Amino acid sequence: MSTPRPWTDSRLLARQLAGWRRRWTGRPLFRVTAGQNWVRLGLEGESRPGILLTNLPGANLVLAQNGRLPEPLIKALASSKKHPLSQLLEAAVLSSCGMFPDDMVAAFQLTRPDGANLYLVHQLFGARGNTVLLDKNAKLLWSRHRPPHSLLAAVPPLGVWSHGSGGPDEDEVSSPALEHLAVTLLGESSRETRSVLGRRLKSARRLVENLSRDFDRAEKGDLYRRKAEALAAHLHEVPSGVDTVEISDPRDGEPLAIELDPALGPAANMEAWFRRARKADKGRDVIAERLDGARDELTTLEAAGAELEEIAAVDGQAGDQLALLQEWRAAHDDLFPSKSKRSPAGRYGPEEPARPFRRYLVDGRWEVWVGRNNKENDELTHRAAHNRDIWLHAQGVPGSHVILRTAGKPEQVPKTVLAKAAGIAALNSRARHSELVPVIHTEKKYVRKPRKTLPGTAVCLREKSIFVSPGLAPGVVSI
Repeated sequence: MSTPRPWTDSRLLARQLAGWRRRWTGRPLFRVTAGQNWVRLGLEGESRPGILLTNLPGANLVLAQNGRLPEPLIKALASSKKHPLSQLLEAAVLSSCGMFPDDMVAAFQLTRPDGANLYLVHQLFGARGNTVLLDKNAKLLWSRHRPPHSLLAAVPPLGVWSHGSGGPDEDEVSSPALEHLAVTLLGESSRETRSVLGRRLKSARRLVENLSRDFDRAEKGDLYRRKAEALAAHLHEVPSGVDTVEISDPRDGEPLAIELDPALGPAANMEAWFRRARKADKGRDVIAERLDGARDELTTLEAAGAELEEIAAVDGQAGDQLALLQEWRAAHDDLFPSKSKRSPAGRYGPEEPARPFRRYLVDGRWEVWVGRNNKENDELTHRAAHNRDIWLHAQGVPGSHVILRTAGKPEQVPKTVLAKAAGIAALNSRARHSELVPVIHTEKKYVRKPRKTLPGTAVCLREKSIFVSPGLAPGVVSI
């Protein structure tokens, strides 16, 4: 029997938000804090309640917590000091909140000091969810991910503010949701930690193996010199074009087999052995020092890995295990590379205008942009598109420029997705009524605009073509 997941029960969520609406309507926001995948609305009041909205893989949650969050969660949910929402919602008042009657979407109506209403809408479905802030005209002021789902692109319907009825169990979602959040953060941190440590261990072991092999070669420096000296003593006796020769060692008179390069003459082979001997002598001490350091690092990493396994074996609440893992990370901070300074505030800040292009979503993942006129075609191709996006255009006829977004990895675009994007390009061309249309496609970096040409002009330096039927194939939706 599966474990109950109250944070995914729309009925319980509606009761929870209805209870918040009854208790907290009219309360000013004390503080708005946010990070890469979360937002917390701190409300004024004796217990300082806070509403937490998260968009983590497997944890799209909306929950309430009095006072501060548990310390391990605060550390795991890194905040941004200059998050756009802190400015946009400064001194706002919570006017209402509720769940969409038929969807897993929570909405919060907030009123600015100037009387303007804003709507914070939180998507609780999908792999990564989303959170957006709209004004009263549905203008997008901020969003976690772009483009938002169509449900998040309009002012919430009036039914949201009366949906659900708070009861004695109105907060029964928050406690298990908070524990689920701790479990999710623990899993995410554990995977990242193990991945980083595993790569470091693999690299350290490979370095020890390579340095050990180099040290073994360096230890043969004396043998290399003996071979070089033997060749020097018997140089006039060594024939050309052979791959080995056996001559007596001038040190003890014993026979000595020496490997030769048939392409080199006897003198060149002698010099090659002298070079090997000099290199081995020079590198032996350096390699020995590096090998000792590499072995010490490997020992440290293996000990750290053993400690990590002990932490994983400890029984207890996810929050307690997360705290232990964070203590371990702090003690071994030098093993982990510093993270980039990328802002966790989301891709789209306050008042950022949306691009004007027509947009489609293919198979729920791949975004397609379409220019609607020559001016938009120029903007789309020569300014908005990434160099590794795929550019498409109906071949031989006027039509829209079409960009298939690839996140810099065009090689990962499935052929079916490319065909659906080509169908969109054919649909937005003069050949839209044809049964079959040739469409050219290439990476945007191979598309140029000749100087002093009209808007919408583009020339491909290399291209491929595909024949498709114009139209929106199954899996293509307008956004």
